[in-house]
Amino acid sequence: MKNMNDMKQNDDNAKQVIGQLDKQVRHLNDGLTSVYETARLLTSPMELHQVLDIVVKTIAESLGVEAAGLRLLDDETGELVLMATYGLSEEYKNKGPVTAKESELNGKALSGQAIVVEDMRTDPHFKRHHNAILREGVISNLSIGMLYKGRGIGILRLYSKKLRRFSAEDISLARTVASQSAAAIVNGRLYREALEGERVARQVRLAGEVQRRLIPLTPPRVAGLDLAGIYVPCHEVGGDFYDMIPLSENRLVLAIGDIMGKGIPASLKMATLRSSLRAYSETITSMGELLIRVNRMFYHDIELGEFATMFCAFYNSNTAALSYCNCGHEPPILIRNNRVIDLDQGGLVLGVDQNASYTPSEVTLEPNDMVVMYTDGLAEALNFEREMFGRTRIIKAARASADMSAQQAAKNILWLMRKFTGLTKRFDDTAIVVLKKL
Repeated sequence: MKNMNDMKQNDDNAKQVIGQLDKQVRHLNDGLTSVYETARLLTSPMELHQVLDIVVKTIAESLGVEAAGLRLLDDETGELVLMATYGLSEEYKNKGPVTAKESELNGKALSGQAIVVEDMRTDPHFKRHHNAILREGVISNLSIGMLYKGRGIGILRLYSKKLRRFSAEDISLARTVASQSAAAIVNGRLYREALEGERVARQVRLAGEVQRRLIPLTPPRVAGLDLAGIYVPCHEVGGDFYDMIPLSENRLVLAIGDIMGKGIPASLKMATLRSSLRAYSETITSMGELLIRVNRMFYHDIELGEFATMFCAFYNSNTAALSYCNCGHEPPILIRNNRVIDLDQGGLVLGVDQNASYTPSEVTLEPNDMVVMYTDGLAEALNFEREMFGRTRIIKAARASADMSAQQAAKNILWLMRKFTGLTKRFDDTAIVVLKKL
């Protein structure tokens, strides 16, 4: 009889052990399924926020909890921003901002610790959200930090509406999913940044094409003149420009300028300056009045402290008179019988004083005179010894090019600069305009 009771007891114990093992196997199988499903979702083509919603639901169902939430850390504000939820009411989701520093538990979770709170209703760390917790009916909580390369980027929270002690297996499974999610989130961010970078690059290339269209491709025909211009941007877009605006068969406006700054902002201001110059050139015949109007317009289009340098001139082929005004720009070089005349008379840079006045000067061009206009990208080009090409070398290059056509002279000056600098990296745009009196 005793042996039969012992055998029955042994059978009951065996069934109990088998039942526990079966439960553990099912739990492990659910966990493995959850990990597999999470990995599959995180590599799916869906939007990341949709994937995270499904991942949170999957891990919650796998661990048998009623609710879950995933928060990402905003590095600038320190806020833990709710990105995905499962089973949480709208009221609870909108209970107010959660910051990394408001509770030491958040800091511990972000450092990689698994935080188990058996009863949120009485835990002092959740005192601030006590009423919201009671209304939601959540009791036990498991918080797992989402780490990427050792740095906490967010927290995965699991909520049970029954008093629960989360097991080591629960924590291990939640950690695995949190780790997978962290990698997917970072990769998703990098992918979005790459897409945004490509979008911006396309816009910059388009802006560069638009800007290059603003630079005259071929110089206008003006009686008695040989004209040429070269523009070499350092980046896709920049602030240097030149323009040649024919007003009639015998009259022409020439301009070369440099906007403070680089890139897209400088290119936009360049377009503004060029537009006002072209608009006013149609009706104003006085160089001084033209620059007063252009300066006033430019002043209202830029921020305080910004400015532009510009050399602007009217040329009349009937009289060979070049009426010019230098607004703080690199003085153009007039080569006459190997002599050098600086065209440096003028006024203030554009955009600093809206009431600035400009007094033009005039020079009459003689046959074979050559005028070389340029921006500071030419003068400030550096060689490997950090020496600048400089004005002295520009004058020497201009003299060496005096017997060439305007186009050949512009190319030769640019070639001599590049020969001087070699393969050193350029940091500024370069514009050159050459005018020769035939």
